[in-house]
Amino acid sequence: MKYKFIATLVVFTVILSVSFAIIAVSRLGEELKAQLLERGKGVAADLAEKYSDPFADPLELSKTLQMLYENISQGGEVVYLQIVKAGKDVFKIHDKRMKILEPMQTPLATQWEIRRQRLPDGTPYFDLIRAIPCPDIWINPITRECEVSSLGPSYVRLGLSLAYVQKQLRQEFFVFAVLSFGFTGAGILIAFVLYQMILGPLSILLESVKRFSRERQARAHVRSGDELETLATEFNKMADLIEERDRTLELKNQELTEANRVKSEFLAMMGHELLTPLHSIRGFSQLLLEGIDGELNPAQRESLFAIKSSGDHLWELLNNILKYSKLEAGEEKLHLEEVEVRKVAEEAIQAFKPQAREKDIAIEAEANSIRLQADGTKLKQILMNLLSNAVKYTREGEIRVSAQERGGEILFAVQDTGVGIDKQYHNKLFEPFTQIETLSTKEHTGLGLGLAIVKKYVEMHGGRVWFESEPGKGSTFYFTIPNHRGR
Repeated sequence: MKYKFIATLVVFTVILSVSFAIIAVSRLGEELKAQLLERGKGVAADLAEKYSDPFADPLELSKTLQMLYENISQGGEVVYLQIVKAGKDVFKIHDKRMKILEPMQTPLATQWEIRRQRLPDGTPYFDLIRAIPCPDIWINPITRECEVSSLGPSYVRLGLSLAYVQKQLRQEFFVFAVLSFGFTGAGILIAFVLYQMILGPLSILLESVKRFSRERQARAHVRSGDELETLATEFNKMADLIEERDRTLELKNQELTEANRVKSEFLAMMGHELLTPLHSIRGFSQLLLEGIDGELNPAQRESLFAIKSSGDHLWELLNNILKYSKLEAGEEKLHLEEVEVRKVAEEAIQAFKPQAREKDIAIEAEANSIRLQADGTKLKQILMNLLSNAVKYTREGEIRVSAQERGGEILFAVQDTGVGIDKQYHNKLFEPFTQIETLSTKEHTGLGLGLAIVKKYVEMHGGRVWFESEPGKGSTFYFTIPNHRGR
């Protein structure tokens, strides 16, 4: 803006100065030419008058001719002088640049003839021809015609050089050029002064706004006493409010971070403390069900089986809590290794085959011999979490796990023919502690951390996860893992 403003004023000043100079020089040139022409016409008319008078003073005539001779000799305005009477030269003198002028034989049509010519060297000049009036003594009293007009025309011919005019114009143009440069300098100075007065405060305000995006302490210090100072004051007030809000948010974020850390530590401690007795409960329940301490009656076996199922469910919940707590605390790290995709998929499926068999659901894997660099344990956990939901929400049909190479990544898909997912859950399905409830699945309880863990693990690998689903038509969960091995 600064340079645009200054450049505009400077260009305007230059155009104005140059235009003024051109107009002034042009008008001066016309004025000088008119003055020269008037002087020449005066001299020619005076000579014509004197030569028309047979009783004219020869001494005075001689002085006039001598003056014109000196002018021609010294390279002045007069280029030549020719006086012709009755078709014959009476007096003739010319500049060395001119050719000898021969008397004209054609009578003059008017009293004056003025032409604009050029000398051989290109210098322009005025060619003035003034007819000499016929003396009264040569006028026929009967016909009133000049008796000597038949012998040839009588005239005074004067050449006036425009070199002097051109020289004057060049001098004046130089003066105007100096004035133009002066005006241009003044325009630049005025432009800088106006910029400091008008755009300077605005530039300070703009720079403060830019700095404020990086430094919240930046303020605009404008003392212009006008609307710009008011604008800067309002900006400073707004900046104060934003800085105060940022400090408040920073404190809140610190409090939330600390609360989250305490929560994660508490969950990790609670999980570990609960897992120890839970392992004992599950282990002793399994031993009793196997009859180590003697045969059980049907009622006892049913009760022990309920205890073990509840223990298994609680163990799964605690494991999910511990995993998510580690993820949020940033304690989980990737341990990359070369992984065979089909083997990992089959191991994940194997864990859910008993449940799928009970519900008469087919579950299988489709994957070619694909290998990639990934954390095998986390990849298996991703598939198990997705399969767990698929088995949970599928009453009949099939579940299919597939993997295929696509560009520089591996695309995984877990497809089921279950109840599908209502649109109200689509935007928050991967958020922690989100559960899908249907009339047929209310018996399945959980904390809603499975898909949140899936998302975290996939993103740790540099991939992404999404799904497609409609109620009653099943669901397909997709995720990608970059194929670093293939690069």
